[in-house]
Amino acid sequence: MSLKRGIVELVDYDENWQEEYKKEEKLLKDVLGERIKEIHHIGSTSIPALKAKPVIDILVVIDDFDEIKEIEKELSSYDYENRGHQGVPDRYFFAKGPEEARSHYLHFVEPNSNTYYNQIYFKRYLLEHQEYIKKYCELKQELASKYANERPKYTSGKNEFITNVIKMAKEEYDD
Repeated sequence: MSLKRGIVELVDYDENWQEEYKKEEKLLKDVLGERIKEIHHIGSTSIPALKAKPVIDILVVIDDFDEIKEIEKELSSYDYENRGHQGVPDRYFFAKGPEEARSHYLHFVEPNSNTYYNQIYFKRYLLEHQEYIKKYCELKQELASKYANERPKYTSGKNEFITNVIKMAKEEYDD
């Protein structure tokens, strides 16, 4: 289970992804302890039946981004690299593994940030509205075949769908 940086390769849902997440969650809790306020398996590997890039995405809620430098030191010996904001100002992104074989992505956010709600709402909405899993899967497959070696184009091709799902989720959940 890993993927070369910049490549798009979708595989069928694998039930082992839940176990991989649980193992990494335990490691992170052991290493970071009480710094972690919440931790969630997010992204396509967290949604049964959805094709995904074979990389486990994890949302980690911490109190304050002032802790990032210390977290970076603690995670460096576990093969995590701090990749900065990556265009998302309310998130720090860490990648695990060499560029040829990424296995996990960490998304550090502060409580109540937009990225926090967007990630939680997107996953919840898909799980509660199964028809959107099928639509998302079809879109991802179409984009993956078109942009197999152009990860940024693949990612931006999903933006409209993701934005619309988050909008519907907010309308449903923010009442």
